[in-house]
Formats: sequence, structure tokens, C-alpha cells
Amino acid sequence: MLAEELNNKESRELLSAVDRMREILQEDKICLPEIVVVGDQSVGKSSVLEAVSGIQLPRAQNICTRCPLELRMKVTTGDEYAIIHSNKTSENTKKTIDNMKDIAAEVIRLTNDIAGNGTNVSSHPIYLTVYKRNIPYDLTLIDLPGITRNPLPGQAEDIHSQILTLINKYIEPSTAVVLHVIPSSVDFTTSESMKLAKEFDPNCERQLIAVSKIDKYDKGIAQKLLGEGLGSMKLQLGCIAVLNRNQDEIDSNISFEEMKEREKQFFIKHNEAFQNLPDEYKGIDQLIKKLAIIQHSRIRSTFPETIEQLRKQIRSKKFELKNIPMAMTTEHECWTKFQSMIDTFRESIQAKVNGDYDCQIRNSMFNVNKDTSENINNTTTISSSQLKIAFISMPGDDHIAYHLYKFQQKFQEILCNSFSNFSSDDYKKLTMIKIDYATGVSLPNFQSFKIIESSFREELSRLPKICFSLVKDIHDYLNKILLKIYYQTFDQEYPRLIQRLKEVIIEKIDEAEDRTIERVQEILDMEKRLFTLNSEYMNHIFEMRKTIDTGDRENYEQVIIPSSTQSSSVKGRNGIVDSNKIHYISTTFPPMTNQSILSSGSNEVHAATDIQTSLKAYSEIVKKRIIDVISQICYHQFITLCTLEVHKDMTMAIPASDLIRYMKEPYDRTMQRQNLKRSINAYEEALKLGQEHL
Repeated sequence: MLAEELNNKESRELLSAVDRMREILQEDKICLPEIVVVGDQSVGKSSVLEAVSGIQLPRAQNICTRCPLELRMKVTTGDEYAIIHSNKTSENTKKTIDNMKDIAAEVIRLTNDIAGNGTNVSSHPIYLTVYKRNIPYDLTLIDLPGITRNPLPGQAEDIHSQILTLINKYIEPSTAVVLHVIPSSVDFTTSESMKLAKEFDPNCERQLIAVSKIDKYDKGIAQKLLGEGLGSMKLQLGCIAVLNRNQDEIDSNISFEEMKEREKQFFIKHNEAFQNLPDEYKGIDQLIKKLAIIQHSRIRSTFPETIEQLRKQIRSKKFELKNIPMAMTTEHECWTKFQSMIDTFRESIQAKVNGDYDCQIRNSMFNVNKDTSENINNTTTISSSQLKIAFISMPGDDHIAYHLYKFQQKFQEILCNSFSNFSSDDYKKLTMIKIDYATGVSLPNFQSFKIIESSFREELSRLPKICFSLVKDIHDYLNKILLKIYYQTFDQEYPRLIQRLKEVIIEKIDEAEDRTIERVQEILDMEKRLFTLNSEYMNHIFEMRKTIDTGDRENYEQVIIPSSTQSSSVKGRNGIVDSNKIHYISTTFPPMTNQSILSSGSNEVHAATDIQTSLKAYSEIVKKRIIDVISQICYHQFITLCTLEVHKDMTMAIPASDLIRYMKEPYDRTMQRQNLKRSINAYEEALKLGQEHL
């Protein structure tokens, strides 16, 4: 009854479909039911597989299985033969083996093609399908390399970890059943393969043990096989003892059928050790039967879920593929895409320059209102200063119009504060020192302009640093913001194009900086000549003199003008200040003490007041002139000629005929598309195959 169920046409076709699906999906993340054979090196794994399959497999003193071997056993009533292939080899063709004795040699040949002629391992499987008349059930087993701890000569130093990684890949999925091959004399709990499997199957629900080399058993073997006593493992799928062919039997070419008979005789002969052990725990036939039942049950229970996973993966991969931009293969396609990105970049910049970010401001206002609604509900009053702080922090760093205005506003403040306080007493003292220092150079009433000129140039000497600082601030800001907008609007999947256009943007901004510096320097050089046609200059003069004439000047003179006796001590002939009577303590100007200034005559005081008045009036004119002109120059060079024009330079930088080369799809994206298409095709092929047998 069981044999009929396992060997009926439907079950056999379903197993074949699962085997084919597993091969199709070998490189994808869909796990199908499978029985995986694992164990330490030289524990009799190959012998167990030979006994199960009835064919001779490669043997070696060291490592013989160097890549996964998917062994598919099929019942046939016709001629016996085998088919072997691997998807890794360059030929990738299936080879038919008519003589079963040639199977081992073909496995070795294909192993060398995949893993090399040495002793290293590979994760690429070999598929071996064997059609035999004397096997009871269709069965598929996956044999993995034995666990080796010490690398052999010519073997990778990390061979142990390589093999463990490979084993973990196969035994981790919940659909996998793990067949451990462990010698009877070994403590089952110390087996490394058992330790690995318990990490993924802690309750030991999908593990069983083929206890090899049963002829080497220790006392208490029956209890050990039942999962009782020292060195045993309680497994839901149990343990089965098998007798391996020893080397003499292999050399004598003892057949597998005769080995089955010897195995039966072994258990009869050692009846005392195995008398209390049920028959299902003894012999290779019981192992084959149990593996077939497990295989049949696992396929039936997990197959519907596998089909659903395939459907989900197809939907997911198709969605991922749809979101990958199509590769451009013509000049027209490249130009259309390129111009689209240029237009988006240009429109974004124009919006930032023109202040078209109403939507962002409204959102910010909404957030401010939202954040403060709790306070309003609690009758807390929001001050105007709180609202001001909120609105100041609203604009993003890409609001070019706003930030440019702030740079200019800061420039205006620093420049205005850089000028001296011409109305202060300290500046009057400094001016009188300069007047005194100029004594003898010209007539007393012709000293003022030279002093005004030299004094104002001192003020000008502080301006270059301030002006060029504005230029640098705008340059650095635009360099950051234009590249930020650029990266936001251009597809980053074209690295060569991105790099070339980035260079164009930076070069354009640098050129604007150079032109601006040149123009600013020209303006500062022109300001060295004191000149104005602005009537505001004289208006300032008249206003300040009017103030002095109405009282301030009188009061001032009462304080400053010394008595006749005091002034006579420093005056020379004709009332001219005698510089020889002034005490010098500075190398720049002969400094005057408060007493010496108070001793100066009223002409010098009047002259100092006139100089102060002229400097103050003229500085007001120059401040406004420089602030406006420099700000205009910066805007014209950086915004009008650079920011709003850079898209033209970007368009001209790459000829249309070169765009294909610059916009060639990156290798990673091409491979991603190809891998997705391959996966979709594999999933669809596997799904179609599976649905036919669902």
C-alpha cells in the first residue's frame, strides 16, 4: 500500500517537478523540500549513499565530495543509465552515462571542472540522475562536502569555515530535512553537523541519523539508537543503523545486493545487542523507506506554500524591474532625457532666485501655528518676538533670494560699523594731531583737503577685506546650493555625466567670483579719488554747520580754546603753532596730550571741526554708494550672469553626439536588470511547472 502510494505516477511526477524546480531556482531565494546529507569527513557518508543508490561514488583518502551532489534516483523498467550535468560549467550540457561504472569518473571530472583540480570546494552543485531497475522508490538526496578542520596542502586556510557556510546554506531553510551520518562509536551529541543543525532546528523536528559503521558499535547501542542513554540524541525522525562496505569488500567488488544480505546477517548474528530494537531502526532498506516517506510527506505539506511564495516573488521582482529606468540606446533618447533634467534644474533655480517658495512658507506657517496651538488653548500669549524667531528660521538653505539678501544686509552692517566715529572727541584729537603734524607744509588755511584725503583713505583701507568677504560668502553659498539642486534634479545613475556637469557648475561659479573680485577692486580703486556730485553731501555739511553755529560750536570753543597765556607757550610768530614746542611720542603722528590740544588756537579747532564735518558727510555718501554698487555687482555677476545662465553652459558642455557615451547605463544597473529578468523567468518557469502538479 505504502509502496504503491510512493511509486504512483502522480508522486513520481511531483518529485521530478520539485527536482527540476530546485535546479531552476538554485540561485534564487525559494527553498524547496530536500533531504541534505551531512557529516564529518571519513564518517562513511559516501558508503551510505552508495548503499542507498546502488551506484559507486568517488572515494578518496582525504576529501572526496568537493561540491554539492544532488543525487536523483529514479525507478525504471527499461535500460539503466545516468545523466550528469552542472549549470556552472562552460559547456552546461547534460551527459548521458550508459555504463554505471563510469559514474564515479564523471563526477570527478565535473568536480574538477567546477572546483579545480586541487582540494578546494565550491557551492555550485552537480546534478546526477540515476535510472535503475532495482531501487524501491524515487528518492532525491543532496550530498554536501564532509566537515574538515585542518586544511590540506594547497587547500584554502579557511576551508573549515567555507564548508560550514555551505552546509548552513542548505540546512537553514525549514523545508530541509537533515540526514546526519555519524559512526556508531561516536557520541552523537558531539557531532559538529548536529551542533550546526540545532541552531536552526533546536527541537530536532527535521533531523535523523544514519548510524554508519555499525560493526564498530559500543555497549548499549540499542538504547542509543532509541535516543536513550549516554551519547544519544532524541530525534523526532529517529536513527537507523546501517552496515558499510569496508575496504576489503570494496576491493573485492562485493555488490550492493550482497551487502544488504550481509547486513541482515550482521543484525541476526549480533542479536543480543539489537534484540530489543524494532526492525525500523535496522538496515539500509529501512533507511531508504523512511527517507522516501519523509520526502513524500514534506513535499505534500510544503508544496502549496512554495507555489504561493513563487507568485509573491514574481510580483515583487516585476515591480522592482518596472522601477528601473529603461536603458537609453539612441541619441534622441539621451538628448530628451538630458534636456528634461536641464529644464528641471533651470526651473528650480529660477524659482529659488525669484522667491517662488510660497508653498514652503505656508507649510512653515502651518507648522508654527500647529506647534503653538497648545499654548493658545492654555491661554498662553505668543509674543511677537517668538513669532519673529519662528519666521526667521523658516526659509531653507536653498532659498537663494532670501539668503542673498541676508548676505548683503550683513555686509551693509559690517561696512557701516567699520568707519570711524568722526564726531567723537577722540577723533577730534586725532585730527588736530594731523593738523599740527602738517604745519609748515602749506598755508594754515590750505591743510584741510590733504588731511581729509589721507584720513579717508585710511577708512578705505579697511573695506577690501569686508567686500571680498561678501564675495567669498556668496561664492561658497552658491557652490553648495547649486550643487545641491543639481544633485536633486539630475539622475545620479550617470556618473560620468554627473561629474562633467559638476565641473561646469563649479567652473561657472569660480569665473563669476573672479569677475566680481575684479569689479570690486576697480570700485575700491576709484574710491581713492574723493569725488561726488551728490547734493546730499553739501546738505549734510550745511545741516552739521547749522547745528554747530546755533550753539554747539560756541560751547565747544569755550571748552577747547585755551587762555591767551596758555596759548602763547606753543605759538610762534604770527600766531602759527610751533611744532618744535610739541612733545612727540609716536612715529605715525606726533601725539598731543590733552593739555597741548587745549592749548591750540581757535583756527586749528575750527579746521578740525570742518575736517570732521567733511569726513562724516562724505563717508555717508560713500557708504551708500559702495553698499549699493558692490551688492549690485555681486548680484549681476553671481546671479544674472552665473546662476540664471549656468544651464546654458551645461547644455553646451556635452555635444549631443557624445551623450550616449556619457549616459551609458551603469554596469551595476545593467546587471541588476539582467538578474531581475533571469529571476522572473526562473520563477515563472518554476511556477508553471509547479502548478501542473499542484
